[in-house]
Amino acid sequence: MTQARHLALPESIADAVAEGIAARRLLPGDRIVETTLAEQMGASRVPTREALKVLHTQGILVGGGYRGYRVASFEEDSVRKVFEVRLMLEAFLLRDAIRCWRSGVSDPRLLDQAIDELAAAATAKDFGASLRADLAFHRIIAEAAHNDITARLWEAIARHVLIIFSLEKYRDDDLSAVVTQHEQFRDFILKQIEKPGSLEVLRRGLGDHLLLGARAKAQRAHRSSAMGRSQAADGHDQPDSPMTNC
Repeated sequence: MTQARHLALPESIADAVAEGIAARRLLPGDRIVETTLAEQMGASRVPTREALKVLHTQGILVGGGYRGYRVASFEEDSVRKVFEVRLMLEAFLLRDAIRCWRSGVSDPRLLDQAIDELAAAATAKDFGASLRADLAFHRIIAEAAHNDITARLWEAIARHVLIIFSLEKYRDDDLSAVVTQHEQFRDFILKQIEKPGSLEVLRRGLGDHLLLGARAKAQRAHRSSAMGRSQAADGHDQPDSPMTNC
């Protein structure tokens, strides 16, 4: 895993562990040993222990005590609840960000920086970097809103968001498609800056964006399955070849 950015800060270590889970270097059920993690992070055991406690409190790790910690398995019900909270918080943040962008308090061009990072990750085929750039894109919206209370609540679930939207069901394997999805959402935002819609319009646009990767992946799987069935049917209808008759 990537070493913590600020070695004295438990939050930075917790971020590094969450990124390791999101990048699938740590899998559900994997045991996390405090001493080993501290060595990997280049940190002492005290902030490492605090980081593990934070992750345990947030439900990202389970266990604790003499049994040690293990990576939680994110069940469907937990994923649904996180998605609902994320959608609600980000809709408010997007509304307030659009107000700030319209008034010139914030700069929407910062979104392009995150998209550039997504594009660089796609070129390098770096799944972890793509996840971080994805989260950075949405953090830019949160910061642009200048809504401290809602932004703090969003940060409280940011690690869950990073992990859950890395799951195979929700994350598009085509990293170039992820770039396109964020470009489309940026364009939606720019249109809203020009002519703001209602909170419900923002919520629908945001919900479509958050689920776009999962839908695209499901559609490709469906097309692939349908093509396979079609090819199987075509092969079944073919007359036996001379080799088969031998």
